[in-house]
Amino acid sequence: MDFGDPVTLAQTAFLVSVSVLTVALNSLVIMTIWKDPFKQLKGTANYLILNLAVCDLLMGFPTELLFAIFHWFPGNKSVIKAGYITMYFAICASFLTILGLAVERLIVISSAKSDDNSTTTSYCTVGIMSIWLFAALTASLPMLGWDSFDSYRLFIADAIGVPVLILLFACYTRIFLLIRKQLHRYFATGDQRRELQPLTPKSQRMERLKRRERGVALSVFILTGLVTICWSPLFIVENIRQCCDHDDCIPKKLDVIFQSLIFVHPLANPIAYALRTAKFRRALKIIFRRSGNN
Repeated sequence: MDFGDPVTLAQTAFLVSVSVLTVALNSLVIMTIWKDPFKQLKGTANYLILNLAVCDLLMGFPTELLFAIFHWFPGNKSVIKAGYITMYFAICASFLTILGLAVERLIVISSAKSDDNSTTTSYCTVGIMSIWLFAALTASLPMLGWDSFDSYRLFIADAIGVPVLILLFACYTRIFLLIRKQLHRYFATGDQRRELQPLTPKSQRMERLKRRERGVALSVFILTGLVTICWSPLFIVENIRQCCDHDDCIPKKLDVIFQSLIFVHPLANPIAYALRTAKFRRALKIIFRRSGNN
């Protein structure tokens, strides 16, 4: 097995702090969707968000804590192996869930239909189970005889990370073009009619639906940006390192920064896709208010 450098005390403090915050924020998202006081957090998109919060929770605990305690157990291969396995288990599930969100948004926006029916929910359940099964198989490779974590990291980057990024960009490029086309057609054909007569209840409902769909599309655009910023540098570094003949081809400080970004990603996710939206914040306030009254 190939293992990284020992974890410094500063890195340990960083990992513990990020772990606590990651667990806290993602627990809030899970609790909000689970209790759902207004019954507005149903549907495929929110179930995938719930699944993503579970993935990020696994990154906070136990993954980040396993790397943190490596400071006190330098050279302990069991600890670092457990850290890598749990990390890539959560990472693979997270990547595929984010890709699932993108595909779901593309389907909904393309068909202009609601996604809150039982058939779609059944497909979502099968999809989520498939995500976890694939993640478990991928994470189990080091236990099945893969002897080098260096080549394993490169495999995760090139076989999973890069294709997911490419597919995300393809999905959201298509979503952007569809939204722009729909809005252009809507405003081009309806401006005069809307000036001459008030909106009907059906038109008002369609307006709300359009705003909701644009808001969800914006959220997943932000998710894609987070994935790109947090993971692209490390993917590039892993490929550069593979081509180098010496170990110091990547500056140590730069390598530490890029590695830190992957632990920041599960901390930023719940803010970007859930807690920043008014619907989630209202539901969370009601949950805390009811808990305080009991």
